[in-house]
Amino acid sequence: MLVGNTQPTSITQSYPVVIQNVLDYLNSLDQASLALGRHEFPHLDSNKAWFVVLEYDKQPVENFKPEVHKYYADLQIVLEGNETMAWSIDTGEHEASEPYLEQRDLQFYKNEGITLNFIHATPNQFYLFTPNIVHITNIQNDDTQPVRKLVVKIHHELLEAK
Repeated sequence: MLVGNTQPTSITQSYPVVIQNVLDYLNSLDQASLALGRHEFPHLDSNKAWFVVLEYDKQPVENFKPEVHKYYADLQIVLEGNETMAWSIDTGEHEASEPYLEQRDLQFYKNEGITLNFIHATPNQFYLFTPNIVHITNIQNDDTQPVRKLVVKIHHELLEAK
């Protein structure tokens, strides 16, 4: 898991190169006018990285099951509003709540036995949930404002140091 600023800072160069390139591209866009749905990066293989723009109302944490991915990391960026996100290390010992969804690279776990760490997600920050991180997002907090968010899917091979 990696948390950082979406705008360049003195530590931006320490991020994986693909994260630096993704942030550079996203910062070049008018994010407020991006259409909802899937978008591709002009410089990356569309099977290895893409992003989705979402808008939604937050929900209580009880409405969600913890999720994890085998191959893709989620780089989540709140554009408007704020939400609570939760994460935990995937020990490999959590009980699946349903079969692995290969098309979506998505495994849901039962809540039992997973101790979650909570973070307050705000604009201008990114939250990278790598394939070894169980996570829940879109969680309700004290604020009822809807959320506009950008989620980048990045294949783990792109995150490897070269």
